[in-house]
Amino acid sequence: MSREPPEVGRHPSLARLFAPDGEGALLRDEPDHADMSDRTWWEGQLDRLAERVFSGPEGPARAAPLLARWDAQVGGLGAGDVDHPLLQAARVDWALCDAEVGGPGESWAWRAAHGCVPGVEPDAAVQALARSQVGLFEVWPGKPAVLRGRIRGLCLRIDDPALAAPLGERGRIAALWELRIVFTRGGARLCRPPIAYPLEILPRLTRAHEQHWRDPQRGLDLMQLRRMRLQWTRARRPDVRAAFA
Repeated sequence: MSREPPEVGRHPSLARLFAPDGEGALLRDEPDHADMSDRTWWEGQLDRLAERVFSGPEGPARAAPLLARWDAQVGGLGAGDVDHPLLQAARVDWALCDAEVGGPGESWAWRAAHGCVPGVEPDAAVQALARSQVGLFEVWPGKPAVLRGRIRGLCLRIDDPALAAPLGERGRIAALWELRIVFTRGGARLCRPPIAYPLEILPRLTRAHEQHWRDPQRGLDLMQLRRMRLQWTRARRPDVRAAFA
């Protein structure tokens, strides 16, 4: 029985985002802005949405329990931490786009995309950010580059200068990066600069993936890996094997 090859860059959860007939689609027939392909534009949109959701009279009460949950699972951040600005952005992005505040998959970004946050217009950018995906990706450089998710298995092609040669040779893994990806009609785009993880943990990720299929409770999730990375960067004598054991 023949099978159609998978369509790289699609994800089952995006079915409503790109409904072919437009009915029921979250992302309506609005043309992409000219600068939507630029990562800094998406960074600005993330910051804008976080400010609107987490500021004002109700904002701090929305953010505080979620940020406390991150600190409990990953660890509190300090100004001296390696990549502190990137980690702080990832912390807020998680509270905005990933942390569930109601039913399954219901985040503050999801609520904003459905018009449930007063003062936030559910425009195309907000809707796209609500469906953004974050993960740990192998980076195979090229034009376009290929990203292979090591946790959820999401694989996609993405055209971004940060992912092209001379990052590395074609046909070889050049980096292992935590990335947030947004999906537009023009393709997948990066939302933030990458957070680098050591390539030495790839065998550990392979074992964790195999364990997950045998016993899901023994697998690794991104929050665990974030905690391991934070402890590794803080160690006086960093040991990859010990930190990611």
